[in-house]
Amino acid sequence: MNIKTHTKEQAREFLKQEALKEIYEINDFNRFHTRVFCVIAKYGLQLNAKRENLLSGDEWSNPACRETLIKRVELFLDKHIR
Repeated sequence: MNIKTHTKEQAREFLKQEALKEIYEINDFNRFHTRVFCVIAKYGLQLNAKRENLLSGDEWSNPACRETLIKRVELFLDKHIR
């Protein structure tokens, strides 16, 4: 039996990359905010996002801010996925 062990850091990075992959795959910007919320909620981080106002602001309705928003989400995930 081949059992591969992963460190806690490797597991955190894997979860973060999976979440970001889902977010990058969102093509319809009209649904971007809702889908990002769903990804955040899947990891149980919606209350943290609310406390930090991650999903609020005018930039969420501006498609030109997409990459900036993804970077914000990445920093948020890096901070909160444990």
